[in-house]
Amino acid sequence: MWQRVTWAIVIGLLVLVAWTAYRNVFADDSAVRARAERLARDTAGCGASCTFARLEGSRGIISETITYTLHPTGTVTVTCRRAYIAFGDYACTAAKR
Repeated sequence: MWQRVTWAIVIGLLVLVAWTAYRNVFADDSAVRARAERLARDTAGCGASCTFARLEGSRGIISETITYTLHPTGTVTVTCRRAYIAFGDYACTAAKR
């Protein structure tokens, strides 16, 4: 009996990890990138007049971090995370360097 319960929990956790990896790492993130770009431009204070000199990004199972180097205003790092690790909408924060 306990062995079945243990296997059910293990399988459930593996499915949750696979779902989280798919949603946060492998799925299309164009909407998140568009939101991050708008936030970076707003944080830099240049709107649509800035041009990108450099763009770096990393996607992980917990968050997505994108660093924008905008000409002529500087560098802005945007970090986006889901409300819950595998579910919910992304919330993004920006920091200007």
